[in-house]
Amino acid sequence: MKTIVRFIPNILSAFRLGLAIWFPFSPEHLWIWLVIGGGLSDFLDGWIARRCNVTSWQGGLLDAAADKLFVLSVLTTYVFAGRFSGWWIPAVIVRDLTVVFIAAYAALTGAWDSFRKMDARWSGKLATAGQFLLLVVTAIIPEPVVSVLYLTALVSFIAAIDYGRKFLKGLRLRSRHNRNEFLY
Repeated sequence: MKTIVRFIPNILSAFRLGLAIWFPFSPEHLWIWLVIGGGLSDFLDGWIARRCNVTSWQGGLLDAAADKLFVLSVLTTYVFAGRFSGWWIPAVIVRDLTVVFIAAYAALTGAWDSFRKMDARWSGKLATAGQFLLLVVTAIIPEPVVSVLYLTALVSFIAAIDYGRKFLKGLRLRSRHNRNEFLY
């Protein structure tokens, strides 16, 4: 049974990737259901993985990539549909952009271990919740909901700072550890 269950979280993440590809081509009356499906798959893949003890670093990376691509696909579709201006996208995904920058930096400088040790943060969960709230509200209400945009951008900015601080702390610890090894 556990061998079958261990694939379910990744299947849900792959489902969300499929939704990300389909969303821009879907009719507007389905948007709310696709966003709800994306949000539910995001919640369930992590819940099942933790509950059934089938978490993996690779699964977490797939989940994160599916989240980012789904949100970016929906936001871009909303911009092209005139739901809000494109300049909001960087504000709404500043946390995601920060994490991508951190991952690239870690990969290029050999600090990948510091990146891998970064667990999910409460601020990141809140930023994701804010993004899905924005996606749902925008699917339901055609006019721009500026207050939800501001809230989502603020939470994303707070999460970006939180992740940046966590990564820098990991780098300092890594540097200190490497210096101590060199001394002995």
